[in-house]
Amino acid sequence: MTQIEAPRSRAAQIADILRDRIRRGVHAPGSPLPSEPELSREFNVSRPTINRAVILLRNEGLVRVRRGLGVFVQPIPVITRIATRRHGARDKGRGAYDVEIRRLGLDPTWTALVERVPASELLAGLLDVEVGSELVVRRRKYFANDIPTQIADTYLVSELAEKAGVTEENTGQGGTYSRLADVGRGPVHFSEEVGFRGASATEAAFLDMEPNQAVFEIIFVASDHEHRPVAVTSHILPGHQWKLRYEWSDEPESETE
Repeated sequence: MTQIEAPRSRAAQIADILRDRIRRGVHAPGSPLPSEPELSREFNVSRPTINRAVILLRNEGLVRVRRGLGVFVQPIPVITRIATRRHGARDKGRGAYDVEIRRLGLDPTWTALVERVPASELLAGLLDVEVGSELVVRRRKYFANDIPTQIADTYLVSELAEKAGVTEENTGQGGTYSRLADVGRGPVHFSEEVGFRGASATEAAFLDMEPNQAVFEIIFVASDHEHRPVAVTSHILPGHQWKLRYEWSDEPESETE
């Protein structure tokens, strides 16, 4: 039996029009959308239909609801995370996140909290230590123009963290990796595993996400020149706020005579 697609709902069609207006700058970043009564009159539909259209845009991360104030266009652009380049500015005393955000003309800020925790089975395997070994975890929350954009928890073996001087909130210019380099354990080999899942309640609350929106979960392992793991970072990124880019070369190796 041949299946035919049912006509698209009015809410979906209205969402298409509003989405196009947002992308063309008719509704600029950070500006309010017209109110539900205004949109209802413009499209000659009920307010519940407008509400469903707005929900579609909210789920895509294109707009944010401010209770009592209205619906506003997402104020910051999508951030591109280029995995193969993001640590290239460490010699200039700038962290990877700082570079990514300033590239967009935005102001990067973050908070840090340092704790000590026992190594889980996963972390013990990645850091090559015994389960239950003491780890230092640097819990950071990142912002761009005061908008929350990322949660990142970096785990290090306590002895190495103390030697590198990264047990305090402020690690100085270049961040944790620069301090590791200062003690001869600078990361030069990296690997990451990317997952995509629904945000937890805590993550959604901080990142100002809808309950059914998804996040990228990146497990990033940094190792020194001898391939010894020195740090494991869990990055939580709103799926609508970030793009992940990977670059590599497929040129054949030159033959030696």
